[in-house]
Amino acid sequence: MGKSLSLGLCAVALLAAVGLAVEASAQRSDWWGGDPSAPATAPPPDAGRGGRLAAEACATCHGEDGDSPDPLYPKLAGQRAGYLHRQLLAFRSGHRRSDVMADVAAALSDADMADLAAFYSRQVRRPDAVDDRELAERGRQIFKGGHQPRMPSCAMCHGASSQGHMPMMGMRPMMSMMEDAPILNGQHAGYLVDQLRQFATGERQATTMMGMMMGRAASTLTEAEARSVAEYLSGLP
Repeated sequence: MGKSLSLGLCAVALLAAVGLAVEASAQRSDWWGGDPSAPATAPPPDAGRGGRLAAEACATCHGEDGDSPDPLYPKLAGQRAGYLHRQLLAFRSGHRRSDVMADVAAALSDADMADLAAFYSRQVRRPDAVDDRELAERGRQIFKGGHQPRMPSCAMCHGASSQGHMPMMGMRPMMSMMEDAPILNGQHAGYLVDQLRQFATGERQATTMMGMMMGRAASTLTEAEARSVAEYLSGLP
């Protein structure tokens, strides 16, 4: 009980640490990951059309159904549509850096992005085989219990199974942001380690509130801790 309360208070403290930035940026949709130039309303996404677009533009790297067999490329299958859409917008705007993805996203319309996100969100992601059970167990402990006294666990935002999210009652903008925390289950361990490194070094810029929180959290992990968390998550169904 005491540890749970302590972690909860730590999470509140971490959110408070970025409170001033949130208040100053409350009217900016891109702070929450959106695109201020995007239309207020749009037709429902077409997952079938998204599948055809994926076959043309994405399958070479991410696999036919988004369940990438290559650890160099992230698995998109089963990811939240909102998260995928926001990442494409971020690549197009330059908020998230990748020469390859910037070119891909630049060629996509807002409707293309929504359709692709809808398609991938409906696909099935299969977990990777866990090579080191002991390493994965250490990662499980960090993910669920935290690794430093004043840092909340990963599960506080990503959910205990890395598929959920922390409820933020009475805090609508923050709750919306938390609901878009990515699903990490079954993701390639190497990709997760690389993203943690990018957050820690600032290479993956903290242009959203979630990015700022991830930068703070990742910077406190040692290389061994990051590898253990990634190993644990990669094997989750």
